[in-house]
Amino acid sequence: MSIMRTAGHALALTAILVLAACGGRSDPVPGSSGNGSGSNGGGNHAPGGNEADSILLNAMPPGSNGNSAGGLGLPVGGAQFVYPRNFRDGLDLYAHLAYARQGLKAEPCTPPANIDEHEEKSDLACNYFKHEGLTPDSVVSTTTLTALNGKTVTIKRDGWGVPFVEGEDRLAAMYGFGYAGAQDRLWLYDVLRYVGRGRFSEYLGPAPDTFGFDTDIANVAGYSEAELTQMIEATAAKFGTVSSLVLRDLDAQVAGMNAYIEFLRTPGAIGQVPPEYAALSIQPGNELLKFPPQPFRREDIVASAILIQSIFASGGGSEHVALQLLQRLDPSFGPASGAIPKVACEFWRDVRHANDPDTPRSIDTAYATQSPPRVSETCPQALPPGTAVWDAGSFQPRATLASGNSGGLPLPLPTPATVLNLLDIGDLLPSLSPVFSLTPIPGAVGQVDEVRPPFRHRSAPAHTYYASLEPSAGAHAALGRAGFAMPMRLSNYIAVTGAQSKSGHPIGIMGPQASYFVPQLLWEVAVKSNGGTAQDFAGRGAVFGNLPYINLGRGRDFSFSATSGESDLVDVRVSKLCKLDGTPASRDDSNGDGFPDADGYVVDAGDGQGMRCRALFRRTDSWTAHPTVASIALGGPTGPQDVRRYVLRTHYGPVFATALINGEPVAISRQRSTFFAELDTAAPFALVTTPTVKSAQDFQRLFNSMTGTFNWIYVDRDDVGYIHSGLYPQRAAGVHPELPSWGNGLYEWAVDAPEIKGNFFANFGGTRAFPSRTKPVAQGDPLRGYFEWPGYLPLSAHPQAINPEKGYTMSWNNSPARDWWAADFNGTFGPTHRVDMLAKRLQAFKASGRKHDIASMIEVMADAAFTDLRGQEMLPLLLELMKKGTLSADQQQAAELMQQWIDAGSQTWIDGKPGFGSYRRDRDHDGSYDMRAQVLLMDAWYPRLIDSMLPQLVAQEGYIGQGRYDNPRAQGSAYQEGWFQHMRRTLQMALGETRTPYRQLKCADGSQAGCRSAVLTALDQALADLGGLAAKEQWEGSPLAPAGDQRVEDADAVKHTAFSFLPVPPIHWTNRPTFQQAVEYHHRDE
Repeated sequence: MSIMRTAGHALALTAILVLAACGGRSDPVPGSSGNGSGSNGGGNHAPGGNEADSILLNAMPPGSNGNSAGGLGLPVGGAQFVYPRNFRDGLDLYAHLAYARQGLKAEPCTPPANIDEHEEKSDLACNYFKHEGLTPDSVVSTTTLTALNGKTVTIKRDGWGVPFVEGEDRLAAMYGFGYAGAQDRLWLYDVLRYVGRGRFSEYLGPAPDTFGFDTDIANVAGYSEAELTQMIEATAAKFGTVSSLVLRDLDAQVAGMNAYIEFLRTPGAIGQVPPEYAALSIQPGNELLKFPPQPFRREDIVASAILIQSIFASGGGSEHVALQLLQRLDPSFGPASGAIPKVACEFWRDVRHANDPDTPRSIDTAYATQSPPRVSETCPQALPPGTAVWDAGSFQPRATLASGNSGGLPLPLPTPATVLNLLDIGDLLPSLSPVFSLTPIPGAVGQVDEVRPPFRHRSAPAHTYYASLEPSAGAHAALGRAGFAMPMRLSNYIAVTGAQSKSGHPIGIMGPQASYFVPQLLWEVAVKSNGGTAQDFAGRGAVFGNLPYINLGRGRDFSFSATSGESDLVDVRVSKLCKLDGTPASRDDSNGDGFPDADGYVVDAGDGQGMRCRALFRRTDSWTAHPTVASIALGGPTGPQDVRRYVLRTHYGPVFATALINGEPVAISRQRSTFFAELDTAAPFALVTTPTVKSAQDFQRLFNSMTGTFNWIYVDRDDVGYIHSGLYPQRAAGVHPELPSWGNGLYEWAVDAPEIKGNFFANFGGTRAFPSRTKPVAQGDPLRGYFEWPGYLPLSAHPQAINPEKGYTMSWNNSPARDWWAADFNGTFGPTHRVDMLAKRLQAFKASGRKHDIASMIEVMADAAFTDLRGQEMLPLLLELMKKGTLSADQQQAAELMQQWIDAGSQTWIDGKPGFGSYRRDRDHDGSYDMRAQVLLMDAWYPRLIDSMLPQLVAQEGYIGQGRYDNPRAQGSAYQEGWFQHMRRTLQMALGETRTPYRQLKCADGSQAGCRSAVLTALDQALADLGGLAAKEQWEGSPLAPAGDQRVEDADAVKHTAFSFLPVPPIHWTNRPTFQQAVEYHHRDE
């Protein structure tokens, strides 16, 4: 057993004998070969130019090769790690941007063809990226395969190890796509198919965190195997000829994956078996069960889609948290209330930031097009009749999962000292003994690092697991604790139109911010088919977690990417519980069957029968979670556990909690528009790299069928296009979109009202799952990919733009457009946002009168990636307020120190002025931040400011729509949320500088003098925490939260979660996309 996480949160932290040394990819079949080498479109759209004239770059750590076979290491107490080729070469290419010289140049520049051609410190922008061509610049290896249809497919790899798949036809290419994906990510994909099913504990073993994830995913998805198959069949019936295309592609993809598994079972392939199968999942004291993995099926690909759609492509669904806040603020607010009390309402609206006039937006066009078009800011606020308010204090998450000893023999608890005795790979699997050696294979080694992984135990789990207050967030948090730490909101981009560039062509810098893993959850591939049909594709980019197709990347003559959209496609429903036999219902589980003492809920289906008790859907899933070294290291029990998962649904969706209304029990369920329909989003990706997309408008139409909530950016030679995708419901009149609504049939979404009539409840419920009711309608030829979704917002209602008038656009999970209100209880669209780190630099550059090239755009992105948002957006106001009176000598010195931090920034190269600094950056690479004292003072001051300035928020922590501080840390992504938003406005209020004051929230006592006193008191406390200004050179961040006992640079550093024998070393903190493209197209395809 080895490390599954390099720091903090471990998926498995134990030791391993050695690492596989028979490395390198070998030929899988006889005959394979290898060798050593804001309008409708502003442009004319005419074909022309050569790809060689375009600038097409990308970067992604740590390396294309995700198979640790061929490496060497012993992560017990620290060791030297030897990496196989292309395993971590992308790490330095990506990380060294921190050390780039200010004033990046676009030319003369040729991107490095391999890591040996890269320089750590350079002023050439392309030095920090590789070329993103559709064909390899050099060929290091070639694999030739025969697909199931008899067609030939080749997989060539370049100097970075990126696979270039080319098939005689589309099915052959998809076969190669699956094969190459398995070569690079087999072990990870094997884990993910269990994760997507919500059966993480079945694969990795029983532990609090694996059980925690399985619990919460059951309350956002929780599908059975039969339901996964039903989902595939339903999708097949919805999209006509596109459905047939997708299913054939899926079959070819899994056939390619399975062909690679079969290859690994041959004697000549033993050195390529991912060594994790021999140890990371091993079950101590039992035979090895994990290799070979079960053949992949269509349903396994769907499981990956579930993980994305249910957690990362969702928005809304927190109406119950808003109600909890209101009842905390005013316990008299209950079922009999006709309005939200004024004081509680005003505080709620203050922190809600539903449609804040000061928040930065991706486009300036107004889109009051949601359902309803606007949300009320009036207080007190009358409640519409469809609002469901339960008795204060009665909300109770539902017990969803239970575990207990299965009767198997307990296993010994491993420690770093005993794990080597616990595992003897040679005895457990003699046939794999050649895999393990202390000597790396010559020629397979890429790079060598010293890595010191930690070891940690957790307490033993309880036997009953309850849904989290917010199940999506709970599942996300459990993933993080179990090793899949990811930001809840992903990605950023900037793009300028041709009017703002030197070349007259648009420029885009863009990518998904998906945390950091070894191997990366994202996988880069280029794929091309030559079948001579309109469905042939050619593209390159990133694939997320074994999804089919390229999800973000480029086609023949355009690039595309996305950021999480977070808009409202989930509602919380409240339904009265009942019993079908007419006896009283209860939310208790008196018989211990895992369900409330109720088998129905009250619904008027519009079928003339009025309010009737309709059957709930109930299902019990069971499996045995055998302990592994991974689960024991996570604090799990040492004996096998019988696991039972209790799935309960209304026709709206999973029931995750119960409450009482006037003492009567109610079920609380989540209605997600994409529920039981995660595969519906396949159509855009199946077609995006085909000739279907010839313009930004084509792209917008195609991605109207991206049902998850995302911001999509498109860049070609002539245009910048944008669309905010998602399956957004048309709600009934009479509901409050920010509070729970009645789930009784009277307030149905438009898509559901006609569907639940007739025999719906006769056909579904009980043991028969309620189906998805979405029915897309093709607008013309389905293979053109434009579908509308009756009952949901049409394409015209989605925020969108082509060549925005201001000349640029940006997104970092911020508000998409004016009048598009934030999803319920997303309070992050406030008076500042992390996108300001991009937007204000772009604005300043435009104001300077200069035109962009690829280097200036990369530098804007890079500077933002190392900026402390608090220093940019809050610190100037703090200093202004401090200057309103006399300062002590220490306070004056601190103010001057912090002003220097602000001044030393991007504005110096943009227009020669001071500003846009506040960097957490070690540009000279001496191991310490360049303005370290300022970073440490900000970190010490901020928590003190929270306590002194914002006691109202402290009192309601956990219920205000965002956390205190999204700090720099291992996952990279930071500053998406934080109370610096509220600080900014309350400081403006104290200074008399805001047009949109809060109504209840204030800085300290609300006066300028009181606020200033709070600021200075916090500063004095922070200086004392650090040891005083006289000791400034000895300041250290280790006493400060969240640094713990680490230096600030180490606490901030990006650490790749290792699902591999081979962890990689930490890198300089950065707040940028994991996979990032930098593109400027000068050509247009025929």
